[in-house]
Amino acid sequence: MAWGLLDRFMRPKWLLDRILLVAEDLAESDGNALPALLINTLQAHFEAQYACVHFLRPGMLSDSAREALQASCPAAAAETLSSAEGAACEQHFWQHALATGKVIAASASPIALQVELNPLLHAAGVRDAMAVPLTYRGEDYAVACLYFSGTVPGKLATAANVMSSIRLLGNLVYGTLLEDAQGLALRGHESATLALAQAAAARDGYADDHAARVCAMAGALAGATGLSRDEQAAVRLGALLRDAGKLLVPEYVLQKPGPLDAEERAMVREHPVTGARMLAQAWEHSAASGSDLTLALTAVRSHHERLDGSGYPDGLSDSDVPLPARIVAIADVYAALTADRPYRPAWPQAQAVATLREMAVAQLDPDLVALFLERDLHTAGTAPPPAQAEAPSLKSA
Repeated sequence: MAWGLLDRFMRPKWLLDRILLVAEDLAESDGNALPALLINTLQAHFEAQYACVHFLRPGMLSDSAREALQASCPAAAAETLSSAEGAACEQHFWQHALATGKVIAASASPIALQVELNPLLHAAGVRDAMAVPLTYRGEDYAVACLYFSGTVPGKLATAANVMSSIRLLGNLVYGTLLEDAQGLALRGHESATLALAQAAAARDGYADDHAARVCAMAGALAGATGLSRDEQAAVRLGALLRDAGKLLVPEYVLQKPGPLDAEERAMVREHPVTGARMLAQAWEHSAASGSDLTLALTAVRSHHERLDGSGYPDGLSDSDVPLPARIVAIADVYAALTADRPYRPAWPQAQAVATLREMAVAQLDPDLVALFLERDLHTAGTAPPPAQAEAPSLKSA
């Protein structure tokens, strides 16, 4: 494996391109094909000779999904690894990774495990392997095993961006499988995008429903302002992916329990720019409407701007803060206040509403905040949103 592979994972555009391609595949695939899609993606993008995913909850897979999963595993191409002895050794390998909670390379595993595993790897035509525990909302759900013709570079098995990308790809699939298992009726594209947004939110310490709540509240407020259906969809997309740039912020910074230092604060404040840039590059050749994508990108870049100029990244003020960003900002602030965070518990609704009103004096759009609260749009995502009425003056604000 060349060091160039590691370098590619350090480039945000390369990583996001692959993630969005997988999201598109998810949107076009049925649930039975998803496990095999994950395996094929891992094998292709990590230049592995074989790949396999061991789900700890096989009961959530249909019979056809389980068959597709088994057909895509190394056993389909390497008889040695499909033998009873090989299966047992492989299980010892990935269970060791699961027990330690760390990424394990076969060449760096305990000597006893190497003695057991190496002859089988060599017989299967591979030299090294890597086991990656996959976690969703703090719970292990699978282990991804990658098999390589050469030795896995030590840095590859510890690089945060590489591990984040493997886990993100897994969470895209697992999130969609969960939605299917729980009978959630989301359109294919929205389902894949939501899984991506959930993965970003999970890195920031939020619960699974956080991304959907922000999206629902922003969409309801966009509708109440009189925006068109396409514009509302663009606002929802921007709300979902507003924190895409945080995928490149170290997890220790996002979940730090205490105050951030100046360097860490700068990393966080850069995420709107990083996210908008990555999405713009990824959507460069999209068939979707250019104006609608521009609205979504505007929301991503500017949702932390404030009317008094105290926001970031551009220090915009007053009417220079775009309407989509003002809408998403209100939903984002309310959802953040009422969610458990690594450094504090969720605020009660009354306290969050009072804070929203205080911020409307100078930071958040007072007309939009009033509309948001008067229509009870903060309940969107937990109950059907109220009827939308036109407010043309807000649309042109």
